[in-house]
Amino acid sequence: MKKRIPVIIGIIITVALAVLYGFTKKTHKIYDNNVNTATYQSVGILQEQEVIQQTFVCAEEKLDGFMIKCDVSGNYGIATVSVKVRDPETGDILAEGQETGENIRARKLHYYKIEPLTGYKGKTLLLEVSEENTSDGNGILFSIQPNTQTEYPVIVAGNSPGGVLVMKTVTERFDVETFAIMLFCEWFIWGFLWFLYRLFK
Repeated sequence: MKKRIPVIIGIIITVALAVLYGFTKKTHKIYDNNVNTATYQSVGILQEQEVIQQTFVCAEEKLDGFMIKCDVSGNYGIATVSVKVRDPETGDILAEGQETGENIRARKLHYYKIEPLTGYKGKTLLLEVSEENTSDGNGILFSIQPNTQTEYPVIVAGNSPGGVLVMKTVTERFDVETFAIMLFCEWFIWGFLWFLYRLFK
C-alpha cells in the first residue's frame, strides 16, 4: 500500500494540473490563419470620430473579449482604445471595454476584455474599435487581412478597404480538448521517466 501512495499522489497532481491548464481563453478566428502575415495591412491610427467596424458571428455561448493584432507608434502610451459590441439591427450597445496604450505591445494580438455576454451563440454581432488621445504618428495601429472573401468585410472610418480585421473572439472557459492534451503530455512524460527508471535500475 505504501508503494501505491506516491503513484496515487502523482495521478492526483497531474490531473489537477491538467484541470487548471484546461481553464483557458478559447479563441475563434474570423480571418484566414493560413495567409502569410506579411500581407497584413495597417489601417493607420484612428483619429477622433473614426471607427473600425467588423461584423462577426458569435461562435460560443459566452463572449468575454477579442484578440486584435496591434502595432504602436510614437507616444502611444497615452492613447485609449475602446471596443464596443453592438446589436447590428438595433444599434444597441451590448458590452464594451477599454485598454490604455501603455499595456499594448507592438505586433502582437492584444486581448481586449469586455463585460461578458451570454446567450449569443450563432448570432451576428458588430464590433466597433475606436481611439482617444491620439494624434498624427501617436497611437495604436490595427491590422487587416486584405483580399479575403467574406460575407462581412471590415469598415474603416466609413470606407471598405476589403478584407477582414485580424481578430479572434475570446471565451474564458474550461476546454476539454486542452485538458485532454495536457493530461496526455503529462502521462507520457511520467511513462517515459518510469521506463528510464526501469531500464537503468
